[in-house]
Amino acid sequence: MPTIIAPPSKTFKDAAIAATISIIVFIGIYILLLILALGLTAILGVAGLSFMILMVSRIHIWGAFIGIGLMSIGVVVLIFLIKFIFIRNTTNLDRYTEITRNEQPQLFALLDEIVQKVGTSFPKKVYLSAEVNASVFYDSSFLSMFLPIKKNLQIGLGLMNSLTQDELKAVLAHEFGHFSQKSMKIGSYVYYTNQVIQNLLFQNDAFGSLLDQWANIHWFIKLGVRVAIYIIIGIQKVLQFFYKLINVNYLKLSREMEFHADAIAAHVAGSEALANALLRIDLANSAYYTVLNFYEKNISKAKITNNIYPQQSWIMKSIAEINDVPLNRDLPQVTLEKFDKIIQSKLIIEDQWATHPSMTERVQHLQKLNIPIQQTHQDLAINLLQNPQSILQHQTEQLFAMVQYDRITEIVSYEQFVEIIQEEKKHNSYAPEYKGYFDWRHPAPIEESLKNANIDQESLFSPEIFEKLEEITILNNDITKLQQLIILPELPDFIEYDNKRVPQTEINNLLEQLQDAMETGTKALFEHEQMVSALSFQHATAKGQGQQYETELLLLLETQQLHEQNYELVQKIYGALQFAQVNTPFKEISRHFEEFLSIEKYLKVALQNLLEVERWQAYWEEEDRVSCQTFIEGTFVYFTNPEYDRKALDILFSAIQIFEKMEWKVFFEDKSAFLKGQLPWLEKVLK
Repeated sequence: MPTIIAPPSKTFKDAAIAATISIIVFIGIYILLLILALGLTAILGVAGLSFMILMVSRIHIWGAFIGIGLMSIGVVVLIFLIKFIFIRNTTNLDRYTEITRNEQPQLFALLDEIVQKVGTSFPKKVYLSAEVNASVFYDSSFLSMFLPIKKNLQIGLGLMNSLTQDELKAVLAHEFGHFSQKSMKIGSYVYYTNQVIQNLLFQNDAFGSLLDQWANIHWFIKLGVRVAIYIIIGIQKVLQFFYKLINVNYLKLSREMEFHADAIAAHVAGSEALANALLRIDLANSAYYTVLNFYEKNISKAKITNNIYPQQSWIMKSIAEINDVPLNRDLPQVTLEKFDKIIQSKLIIEDQWATHPSMTERVQHLQKLNIPIQQTHQDLAINLLQNPQSILQHQTEQLFAMVQYDRITEIVSYEQFVEIIQEEKKHNSYAPEYKGYFDWRHPAPIEESLKNANIDQESLFSPEIFEKLEEITILNNDITKLQQLIILPELPDFIEYDNKRVPQTEINNLLEQLQDAMETGTKALFEHEQMVSALSFQHATAKGQGQQYETELLLLLETQQLHEQNYELVQKIYGALQFAQVNTPFKEISRHFEEFLSIEKYLKVALQNLLEVERWQAYWEEEDRVSCQTFIEGTFVYFTNPEYDRKALDILFSAIQIFEKMEWKVFFEDKSAFLKGQLPWLEKVLK
């Protein structure tokens, strides 16, 4: 079987050259710093030793500490510069299950075919994991730059449960492609060089602890260590000056390596197989974590399952159905157009700090390659395994074994899981007749001039209105991204919007155009909602219920206004308490809590209001009511130097979580009841 040869592109070569030059520059700077450190160590070592001999001969014991302090300056700086040599990066294998050729001959046969075509060595070991992922990994150290290292392969069962066998072949060929050809090996050197720089600049906790212990021996030694630290800070400033250039070139090369590995995979399994896999993986990953989040929410109820993977498949198909993604052999066939619709954005920002190209870029690159290899193995990849159900159940057991339950666990079957999710969706969704229109839009007040107006019913909830709603959603997402982009210290040379290139100088103009379009579109939707309310009022009036409809609408609008105020309060609370999540000086902690007291008063008032409104009483659970009452009636000191009052903090954060849950619940339930009550007046329109 001939080895696949995928020649590197000109862009790849340019990125490799730039990265190589960066490495050479760094090595030159590093060698110069190392020579200076060796010289400093030698000079101060001789000086310190001489001083020690002189002082000891005169019976001045403190002179020995002065000598050690002098010697420490050079030694500490030298250790700082070479400490990365002793770092070893290892992979935690607790979540992995090793498999062998005897156990899984069919999967290993596929791996044999891939490594032979790609032209790389067979993995040292093969592992199965739970997630939607596949990766080549190895334990690395400084010597990895010079010695050949056998690499391991991990394959996620969540991935195998979501791809065909041909698609899995494409994904694994991509992973092996990173290590196959000589043109890719420059990436390893760039990676290790980048790890060295990161170690020198950012990974100094253990080194700092060692210095603290050494400095505490004597204050002369502490003085020497302090001088060394100032020298190290100077060295780090020199390295930081070059770090950005080196790191940007490393990341550019990483992106090109992804394209190159994609090309190798396309030559092995075809462009279509890899594109299909890439487009589905995000959906599969979302489904996988939806299932895990369900069981995480039910830890207190000790609910578990025997096999999470059928549930992952069901969620994946449900998401596909919502987004009109067709199925083939029960697998969603996500096109690039559907992917863009699902992520709801027209904006592509070339992130210079990203190690991977965007999904759109990768799929378009594969389509441009257009390597047609017929997909002949369309069975689910999980069927490559011997006794797949047993393996899926074992991996599920390992996942739940990581959780400590305080009661006997309860098994949730596949059928029960589906029923619970469907019931939750039904309970947490508005009337399906609206087809999701009011998920993020709200009923509008009735314009007086429209109460007796002739309203064009054909225009309400029309396809054009839903297109406008989708357009507004996309605009809102892209405006948010652009607002986050323009505050960065450095903008990209260009971005893409709606498949058109936008230079850096035009980014602000684009933002203004999108904001204008957003304002115009939002106004059009609001006018549509006013006509919906007016038509409902007219039909309700014809049945003698117009006044009742208008009263219920006004009540909902009041609840909506309260919801918006409460949402702002929640954001203020989390902003004000952010300091409690990080290491903060004691004086700062006291000051922050003093400032928080005024917000705490608003929180108590808002909670009391939620508790007192009569029509909201049925929404409360007794346990939540008692917790909130304890917070409202109590006076708490959350911090007394030097300790937090953990009990008081637990009461506070419990009240915040309940408030956040209930302020949304009352709005959702009121809005849901109103929309359901409005249905009879819109029956013909919605049909």
